[in-house]
Amino acid sequence: MNKNSSLSLTKLESEVMSVVWDAQPEPVCVRDVVDSLNASRGKHRRKKLAYNTVQTVLTLLKQKKAVSQVKGKGRAHYFSPRFSRDEASKHILSDLSTRIFGGQLKPLIHQMIDNAELSAEELAELRGWVDAKLKDAKPPQD
Repeated sequence: MNKNSSLSLTKLESEVMSVVWDAQPEPVCVRDVVDSLNASRGKHRRKKLAYNTVQTVLTLLKQKKAVSQVKGKGRAHYFSPRFSRDEASKHILSDLSTRIFGGQLKPLIHQMIDNAELSAEELAELRGWVDAKLKDAKPPQD
């Protein structure tokens, strides 16, 4: 994904992309995505998705250039992501911080931490990441 590209994913598109990313390096067919999503939805008592719904979402993701499609055996088509989950998350978070917080990350991070239900262990892990980042930071030059 280049810097000038725009990526906006709906909640369902994000769920579908998660299955596509998790399958890497193998491409997935619509049936694989449907089965994976519905297995998860069954555990959480959420309405299962129809094959046609997932097929439509994958078509939309192809139009958004989020996935590439190759023809398989018979009428099956296989899908692969055109960018990694990490690239997508960086792009989406950057876009969010720009649109909501004027490009500032501090208020975004503050909101995320304040609104999440984090355990003491998770907070300690976050502190460890910040401490490691501080150690890596170069001291200011006079």
